Amino acid sequence: MRVLVIDDSEDFRSRVTQYLAAAMPDAELTLWDPAAQGRPAVGFDWRRYDALLLDDTPGPGADGLEWLTEFRADGPVPPTLVLSDTGGEDMAVKAVKAGAADYLKKPDLTPIRLAMAIKEAMIEAVEISREMLGLTQQLKVGEIGQPAAEKSDVQGYRVLRKIGEGGMSRVFLAERGSDGLQLVLKMLDTRLARDPQSQARFVREYKIIQRIQNEHVVMIFDQGFASDNPWLAMEYFPGGDLSHRIQKGISSMGALKILVQMAEALDAVHTAGVVHRDLKPQNIMFRANHRLAILDFGLAREIDATTTLTQKGMVMATPLYMSPEQCLGQPHDARGDLYSTGVILHEMLTGRLPYEGENASALAYQHVHGEIPRLPRRLVGYQPIVDRLLAKRPDARFQSARELFNFIAH
Repeated sequence: MRVLVIDDSEDFRSRVTQYLAAAMPDAELTLWDPAAQGRPAVGFDWRRYDALLLDDTPGPGADGLEWLTEFRADGPVPPTLVLSDTGGEDMAVKAVKAGAADYLKKPDLTPIRLAMAIKEAMIEAVEISREMLGLTQQLKVGEIGQPAAEKSDVQGYRVLRKIGEGGMSRVFLAERGSDGLQLVLKMLDTRLARDPQSQARFVREYKIIQRIQNEHVVMIFDQGFASDNPWLAMEYFPGGDLSHRIQKGISSMGALKILVQMAEALDAVHTAGVVHRDLKPQNIMFRANHRLAILDFGLAREIDATTTLTQKGMVMATPLYMSPEQCLGQPHDARGDLYSTGVILHEMLTGRLPYEGENASALAYQHVHGEIPRLPRRLVGYQPIVDRLLAKRPDARFQSARELFNFIAH
């Protein structure tokens, strides 16, 4: 295994050498001092390396994430781990969007942790290559939709207007040409279209939703590529999302009714062997009949999966709704989704989030260490549910969505 280390700290380069000598004695290290050697030039032969360790500040005024973005624009780059002395979850999000396989804090490193991160990044890279090869073969035989001619004009659909944009995708209201059905076109952001990891994660969402096939999960009608940029044609929700209803105000009884539907929805998702990992009001939508459905499975993980396109849920999930185990980078199972449900329930009941912080790190600290908030006296009857959902330890929560549903029903 050939590892390139780009870091301007001689002490840290020495530390990495010692760590990998202990945990990965067969690794071949190349140490790059940007203070003396500068930034790798355009045309640098990255094929000589199996993994890259990159400092997030490789010199005075230098930005490692900008370097990584420029490296990737020049061609394929080996799986990259971004390392930082002080960054938090907000930096982790930026690192993944720049194309990093993972983000590590230098003070937390141990020989085993560093070695495992490198191995996981390499396994993930192989998994991505296999998935993209499979997707290419499927497209050739028309299994998951036909390629479209233009990025801005998906064949068979007429875009009416743009209705949203997130960190990884753009969303349009569109009309299907065959029958005039209004639906939503979700397209990977053009800035990520060349990134195999982002493409594979986007298309995996389609596969996961198709497998669940439940009324409480968004319906997807079609999937394909427009000039190599993946898209999904999915259900349009005229009732809007839960965040809009929270802003308008929800009665306690209304919140309970929504919680019952959420329990039903999560029971279906978890029974299908899937953990959502990014549950939040913006991902809970309503149909015209006021029945809800969960969407945005871009970070979802199959419960029995041995590899995943997002090794740590904390990297990209929304910090406002993360479980304590996500904040700590620990395994996140179905009970983590129930914790996020507890955050949403508190927000529905009070109009406020249970925890706040000046930044992502401070917020994560509250999820891990903060006391479970007390509801106002008029809502005291809901406190036992909130206490169980927001328990710090997963084994102190409801152990399944079905158990939550039965608790409410009785």
